[in-house]
Amino acid sequence: MSRYNYRGRRRVQRRRIILAIIIVLLLVGICSAIGSKIISKVNVGESVAKENKVEVQQKEEEQVKEEPKIDPKAYKKGTSHNNEATAWAYSTKDVRQWIQKPSSYTGTDKVVFLTFDDGPSEVYTNTVLDTLKNYGVHASFFIVGRAADKEHAKEILQREMAEGHSVGLHSYTHEYSFLYPKRYANMNNIISEVDQNIAAIKKSLGDEYTPTTLRYPGGHMSWKGLAEVDAVLEKRGIQNIDWNMLSGDAEAKGSKRDLQPALDIIKEDMQMYGNPKVVVLLMHDIKKKSVDALPSIIEYYQSMGYKFGILD
Repeated sequence: MSRYNYRGRRRVQRRRIILAIIIVLLLVGICSAIGSKIISKVNVGESVAKENKVEVQQKEEEQVKEEPKIDPKAYKKGTSHNNEATAWAYSTKDVRQWIQKPSSYTGTDKVVFLTFDDGPSEVYTNTVLDTLKNYGVHASFFIVGRAADKEHAKEILQREMAEGHSVGLHSYTHEYSFLYPKRYANMNNIISEVDQNIAAIKKSLGDEYTPTTLRYPGGHMSWKGLAEVDAVLEKRGIQNIDWNMLSGDAEAKGSKRDLQPALDIIKEDMQMYGNPKVVVLLMHDIKKKSVDALPSIIEYYQSMGYKFGILD
């Protein structure tokens, strides 16, 4: 081999080596660039994910702050009861229809509404509440404003509300001659007493109290000219209710039914009226007769398969 051929081959080899090195360096550079982009994308993805997670957590925290926990014992605005009592509360308007026209009730449950008028009584109402609590049932209390203004009333009314009962209206004075002169409804006097009644109860339950249920003293059935009053009250979200059963605690003193035990009266009337599926029982938490009979009355309706509801 000539010296020129040997030198030529060496030059070719060097060029090939240099070319190979250049190719390797290029490949390394390309791979490095691709790797950097991948890592960058991963980092960006992780960063976005973290930001999204933080945003979600912030929104959840804000939502928790915006939706405070509801106190089940606290008054539920726009009703006559507290938050938890919604589970056993019934529309007063519906119940009125059911007792006036029993065939209109299409439910499968038998329901009794224990109702107490004329309280709160410093002597008896707490005993009534103790009995209801012991049996795990609830009642509807129709409050006289004059009684609600007394010193003892605040604690009792607050207890009625906290323990899941209904607190409704029953006028301020309960004076028939003022509310229904000559047995005819006086619109101005009745509405004035409704307002006084509400104001008296608000002193105990707070300004949010906006009752939805009322019982006219003596009952709607006893007086003339109440249709116009009904319409005015309904516009204010207040429905009235009478009763279809009573304990006999307001009978004329010394009369047969006055002397007859409350439970016996109820059993007789239940049988007479064919054991109605919806019962609104009138009692008074200022009368010892009903207070003493209450445990046996509750047990009687329990034995008959009745649920216990409140009016709203």
